[in-house]
Amino acid sequence: MVITVKKLRLLLVISVFLIAAFAPVAVQAQTYRFEVSEYEVEAYIEADGSLTLYYYMVFQNDPNADPIDFVDLGLPQGDYDYKNITGTINDQPIPKIGPSNYVDGAELALQDLAIQPGQTGTVIVTASKITGVLYPYDQPDRENYVNFQITPNYFGSQYDRSTETKYRMTIILPPGVGVNDGVYYTPSGWPGEDAPEASTTAEDNRVYYSWYTENANVHTPYTFGAAFPASAVPAESIITLPVIVDGGGGTSTSNGGGFWDYFSSNLACCLPVLMVSAFMIWAAITSSKKTKQRKLQYMPPKISIEGQGIKRGLTAVEAGILMQEPLDKIMTMILFGLLKKEAITITKKDPLTIEPADPLPEGLYDYEKQFIEAFKLPNNRERTKKLQSLMIDLVKSVSEKMKGFSQKETVAYYKDIVERAWKAVQDAQTPEIKSAQYEHTLEWTMLDEDFNKKTQDTLSGGPVIIPRWWWRYDPTIRPAGGTIGGGGGMAAPVSSGGGAGGGKPSVSLPHIPGSDFAASMVNGASTLAAGVIGDITGFTSAITNKTNPIPIQTSSPKSGGGGFRGGGGGGHSCACACACAGCACACAGGGR
Repeated sequence: MVITVKKLRLLLVISVFLIAAFAPVAVQAQTYRFEVSEYEVEAYIEADGSLTLYYYMVFQNDPNADPIDFVDLGLPQGDYDYKNITGTINDQPIPKIGPSNYVDGAELALQDLAIQPGQTGTVIVTASKITGVLYPYDQPDRENYVNFQITPNYFGSQYDRSTETKYRMTIILPPGVGVNDGVYYTPSGWPGEDAPEASTTAEDNRVYYSWYTENANVHTPYTFGAAFPASAVPAESIITLPVIVDGGGGTSTSNGGGFWDYFSSNLACCLPVLMVSAFMIWAAITSSKKTKQRKLQYMPPKISIEGQGIKRGLTAVEAGILMQEPLDKIMTMILFGLLKKEAITITKKDPLTIEPADPLPEGLYDYEKQFIEAFKLPNNRERTKKLQSLMIDLVKSVSEKMKGFSQKETVAYYKDIVERAWKAVQDAQTPEIKSAQYEHTLEWTMLDEDFNKKTQDTLSGGPVIIPRWWWRYDPTIRPAGGTIGGGGGMAAPVSSGGGAGGGKPSVSLPHIPGSDFAASMVNGASTLAAGVIGDITGFTSAITNKTNPIPIQTSSPKSGGGGFRGGGGGGHSCACACACAGCACACAGGGR
């Protein structure tokens, strides 16, 4: 029997299908599914204004799930050291505790002590010496009070299946606060009683508020809070930030109509010519758009059957690359990420000039380090090439990390994170929380296609708290009073509160309208990034030629044409968007 090339190809296709159908399937991503039967959180506000957190968690792992080998614990938006975090799993020390790639907090690596399918594990964690969590109380009936608010660590609903968790949350006020001096916030989202049990501890007579229910779960965020006299803690432990009061603003539009009246009255005689002209113009525009779009498509297409499951752990920047967001937006996200980490200071906006911190903070991503290195180059052409190299490396890194995962599912997953990031900002009930939410989730909210409108709508309607790093972004607001980093001659921010927040200066900033602040967020950094990279199409095209080149068809009809390079993404990020002034927030812990 003669086997033709066509039959041979058919046999190969069938063989590949059978191998894929019956061969053992490699696990691409673990499946976490559990219940938490008991959940206790104790938040001790110490005499020095620091916070000590105690967590008691009883996990019941699903019989059909993978072992729980990691638990990610969200920590407050403050300052802490991982060496001050200790814990046990079933009364044995947790083997390794360090930074989490999934939440703003700690990763509890259980290793050989992982909770096996169908088994129960009790995790106990204590995190001490957390600073920067106290804020001025925002109610006029309690002058000279400070407040503390916390959203305890919670997990993604795709992992936690709890419905009747025995949940207790307790806030212990500092020593010296009288029984009648403290006040509490009505809990947000809490399924139990609003009023807590209020009493004093037996050990040192400290006032506490304790909420309890047996109808909670551990995938819904609950927010608790309390306030007490500021005299109970040192003044330098209280975060004080100026408020930007919104001054309003508006837009107007106008239309004219004389041309349209003339055009419509002569339309009949011109119709044939107009139709031909319109078709030619449409064809030219379509061709031009396709060419431009092709130049902007820097992510390579896939050559193999798409994998399954979600690639979790991407940073906001890496998620933006996967979504093929414009590179000027990606550049803006990197810029703000470095500002928030206090790794750089903008010394001049036009042209953009930055001064790196010395030393640089630990934990910077490779693309952040490359961004800083690019700006050390004095020549604009060399800087542009360096930034293009940064983007090429970033695209290739994301492509490599996405192998074996579903691009469609992963993009949907991160779009959901973006939506929840905005919801957290919009649902915030106080200016402090709203501003902190917006600051903390800034890179994620930037991925929203309606970022500009939502920023204006959200921030223009009321007071806004300027972020502590804002002086690093806007050179014009630095009053005289010293130098940053021991040199360079830059004016330092005026300190208020004695260096609250772990050495990060509180800045005396001017009051400007909230609408102006929003406009600065929307347009300022994008303008800076555009000034750096110039023509976005030309900048991106040079990257596309390396990461997603036009497929080459050979002249031989037997060759089958050219091919594409495949890829996908990965990295580090908070698995959900959650933050607030003095809050401990997290989600999707233990989900990888």
